[in-house]
Amino acid sequence: MMMDIRDSISKEAGKNLSPKQAEDTKKLFSYLLLTAKNVSLYPEGHSIGINSIKQFHARLEEYIRQNGDVRIEFERNRVICQGIEVLTGQPEEGTLPFTLFRDGIEWLEFNEGIKLEEIREVLSIIHRYSILATEPEGDIVTAFWEARFDHVQYKVSDFFTGQISDQIDRISEPDKRPSATETEVQYKTVSSEISSTNDPALFGDLAIDSSSNNDPYIDPASLMLTPNEQIELQEMIVREERPSTTEHLSMMLDMLLQCREEKDFNIVLEVLSEEFSNSFIRYDFEAILIILDGVRRVLDSARLCTPWAGPLVESFYKDISSDTKCLKPLEKIWSNLNIQQIEKLKLIFQHLTPAAVNTLVNLLLLGQPSQLEQIVEDTIISLVHKDLTCLDSLINNPNEKITETLVHVLSRLEGDKFLKYLMKLARHSSVSVRRMAIKAIGQASDDRTSEIFNFIDDPDALVRRIILGQISQSKNEVAEDLLMQYLQNRQFNTSQNEHVMECFRTLGKCGSSRSVPFLRKILLHRKWMAGFKKSVFREGAALALVTLKIPEAQQLIEAAGKSFYPGLRRIARNAMRELSQKR
Repeated sequence: MMMDIRDSISKEAGKNLSPKQAEDTKKLFSYLLLTAKNVSLYPEGHSIGINSIKQFHARLEEYIRQNGDVRIEFERNRVICQGIEVLTGQPEEGTLPFTLFRDGIEWLEFNEGIKLEEIREVLSIIHRYSILATEPEGDIVTAFWEARFDHVQYKVSDFFTGQISDQIDRISEPDKRPSATETEVQYKTVSSEISSTNDPALFGDLAIDSSSNNDPYIDPASLMLTPNEQIELQEMIVREERPSTTEHLSMMLDMLLQCREEKDFNIVLEVLSEEFSNSFIRYDFEAILIILDGVRRVLDSARLCTPWAGPLVESFYKDISSDTKCLKPLEKIWSNLNIQQIEKLKLIFQHLTPAAVNTLVNLLLLGQPSQLEQIVEDTIISLVHKDLTCLDSLINNPNEKITETLVHVLSRLEGDKFLKYLMKLARHSSVSVRRMAIKAIGQASDDRTSEIFNFIDDPDALVRRIILGQISQSKNEVAEDLLMQYLQNRQFNTSQNEHVMECFRTLGKCGSSRSVPFLRKILLHRKWMAGFKKSVFREGAALALVTLKIPEAQQLIEAAGKSFYPGLRRIARNAMRELSQKR
């Protein structure tokens, strides 16, 4: 009578759920399926299974606290939770809904106060009996009855009730073991039957001692497994008990096709997102490709004609790309990937969105084979071409290694739109980043003299030398004009004497006859310049004229060498001596 009352209450419960409660209910059931699947995939005690159970228990407690006890009803082609339909269609063999319905469980209910250990035991029992053995030693109902749960209720189908009652009665009977005499009689009877059989092939490793009253003797050593055999046996058991990942994912993808409500569709995508992350941990790249390809095929399917499906699928791909927890497991397995896994990883990366660039740049810091490094860099470049703004969060990253890696990747790109990011990195707080950025700008296919000259006053001497070294590679009118304007208009102090001399030397390398009037004026007519500035500039001008290696400049140096002023003659001699030494 009490069961009938509870059943009628359950049927009315779904009618009273708010939209948010209905969504939370469907999400809770999806996480139950995911947890049951993780329990089945890993050996008992594995951290993934343990953590998955803890997470589901926390979600279940929160749900019960807000909405009351949770009842899940199992029918042949659908599952109902709290009175609302959460799964339709024939479930795959080995899954939780299939197993419970097969064993006659009409409904399962979790009550307030449920313990973590109870959830673990429920899922363990379901997993234990998910695959029917040839000679079953029990069933789920009996195991539930023996567990004596305090906060788990269930109802067994009437068809199974009689059978289960008989089993429980037999379990409850007093232990009736045969006496020693009875055992001896039974033993000798069996021995007599064995002795009358002449075919030794029937006994395998049994050794029969005919001299001892014709009683068979079983050598205990012959039944012992070696350590290696024990390991192989355990692995074989795990493989046999592990349900097909492909079947599970196919079920989830089928659920997507059956969803007609936006919230239901989104719940399944969330579960697939979590499965995406867990698959990395177990090196199951095939499962990841099934998820990524399957979700895309669902979007393209003619059966899915809802306007909200497209944005949700695109959001799914963006979320798994940007959410660090989805790609984070890659860091732990990064150094152990083989060739086949790297090839599959390349296919996986093709599904990612530009939101993944941040994570991919971090992966480049881990160190990897050149083949894997090339795949990651190519992926980043491809994603950057799709959306350049994905670089914004990396430009000012305080991690020097990340920004250095970013410079390296950007140096492979061409065009003004990438140049602006290198220009930003050329102003980075890290000296090493600025040096790399300046080199990358200068090595671009187009002439970037104007761009890199903007950084001529960088506080780092090496950065300044890199700039001057790049623009001194050949004759360059742009660099020539910029240097003359810079030397004429910039105010320098004594600490910058070496930099001033470098600028004049560079002017001689990249300049032409157009520089001669400017240098003549400094060398011969700048009498108004006082003190050190007059001396440094005259020395620089002489050095530039010597470096120009053109007749007009040579005539000026020769004239300065014959001057009535000893200081000017000394400057000319020193410039020619320096050029001779460099040669």
